[in-house]
Formats: sequence, structure tokens, C-alpha cells
Amino acid sequence: MIEIKSLLLLGPPGAGKSPFSQYLSRLITGRCHFLSFDFGQELRDILSHRQKEVRPGEDDRQLETSYSHPEITRILESVNKAVLFEEQDRELARKILKNFLNRSRPSAEDILVLNGLPRHQAQVAWLEGLTKIVLAVNLDCPEEISIKRILANLDGERQGRSDDLPAIISRRYRLYEERTKPLIDFLREKEIPVLNLSVDEATRPEDLFEEFSRSEIFNLLISD
Repeated sequence: MIEIKSLLLLGPPGAGKSPFSQYLSRLITGRCHFLSFDFGQELRDILSHRQKEVRPGEDDRQLETSYSHPEITRILESVNKAVLFEEQDRELARKILKNFLNRSRPSAEDILVLNGLPRHQAQVAWLEGLTKIVLAVNLDCPEEISIKRILANLDGERQGRSDDLPAIISRRYRLYEERTKPLIDFLREKEIPVLNLSVDEATRPEDLFEEFSRSEIFNLLISD
């Protein structure tokens, strides 16, 4: 399995990471394309038994795609209680990412869009051998705007999400402030560029891309 480069999306719940990631995955950018890896959606799909199986006989691409009862229990806890994966979950998180890459079959030129993993500094090391973060985009969205966007379901992608209950929204925002937001400084210390994009109540994926595509970083990313 090749180690491809990745773009990490950061931002609080409701900032529009998933719609933006999906928007990027539909772009045509020459020889490379963006692969949208939505860790939260992967977890929800596992719980809904919608994971695609790898076909037998696919040599090194064949992985065990079933999940044990303890793994399902841990995934359920993460989704329903907004609990982050910690060091004891390293292999489970890597398994989920490996299964996604196995299904997607990326080329060396493709760019993986990471949404939801890593969520804190320790998780960055979990990506080793699978993908290397070369750029991060932070969607800057205040809490009051975040709540309004979630309740409005602006992009229509949040229907039926059990983690969008008011109490869980507040907990997820606090977790972002405490555990995920510090990744911005951590990445910059590692000399990984972080591009900040502001989000308001009406910001759509195409608005974010318009600003993103004008940046020098974007042009370097797709031409590298």
C-alpha cells in the first residue's frame, strides 16, 4: 500500500468540513484527484452495516473488513457520546483508514482529504505508512455560527445524525476547542502549512473552494 499525501480539514462541528471534502472529491484537477475520507461517516457506515467488502484474490489489497464486538462497541460509544479515539484505539483507526484506501485504490498522484482523523496530536502518528499530511485547511467558525449551521442543515448532509442532538453538539464543540484546535499550532511547528478560511451562516463549499483555489498553497498542492 502506497503512502499518499493528504490535506487535513480542521474546524468545529457544523463548519462544513464534510460538504467541502465531498466538493473537492468531485473536482477535476488534471492527473490527480481528491479522495474524501470522512472518518465520522465511516464510523456511521460501519454501524449501519454498509461497509463494502473487498473482493477475494486482490493480493495485498485484501483486508479483513469485519469488525469485532468490542470494536463495534467502541465505535458506537464514539458516535453517540462524542468520545475521541485514544491510544488504545490506534489499530482500529488504522484498520478503518486501510479499508477505505483499499476500496479507493489511490494512485501516487492522488490527494487524500482527511476529515475527522486525526482529531488530536497523538493521532497524527497513527497515519504513518498510510498517508502524510502536507497541508491543513482550518474552517474558522464561531460556536454560535456552528450551532446555527447544524440546526439549519445547510447542505442537507446531516439528516438523521444521532450526534447532532443539542447536548452532543455542545460537547463536540468543547472537544474541538480542547483537543483538535491545538493541532493548528502543532502542524505549524512541524512546518506544515495551515490555511485559515472563515465560515459564516451562509458559507457554501464553492465559496470555500473559491478562496482556497486562489492561494499559492493550492497551486503547489496540485502541481507537486
